[in-house]
Amino acid sequence: MFSSHRLSLVIVMAMAISLSSVLGFAPTTTTTTTKSLMNNKYTTSSSSATPLNMGFGLGDGDEPKKLTRENEPEEYFATNLDKLSDEEKLPIALAGLAGISLPFIAGLIALYASK
Repeated sequence: MFSSHRLSLVIVMAMAISLSSVLGFAPTTTTTTTKSLMNNKYTTSSSSATPLNMGFGLGDGDEPKKLTRENEPEEYFATNLDKLSDEEKLPIALAGLAGISLPFIAGLIALYASK
């Protein structure tokens, strides 16, 4: 089907694409080379071009309060579906179940009808 040359080319291309996609997300650094006038030496320094912020509010020193029943607010964010009772949610759940299963049932019927 594939010759060995074509297969190796496909493998090399796949590896190059995967490597380039991984390296696209690496943080960049800038390297600066300066020459000192005093002792005629070159010094190299590198600094991060983009700061790495790996958390929200972690540098403040204030620890976030843990959510408990006592400090939970009475009014919290709830969607319209969350506000419905279980009896009102039942038709929505059944419609979702029917929407997922009916294509498979129709496919089985079509498969058996073609025999």
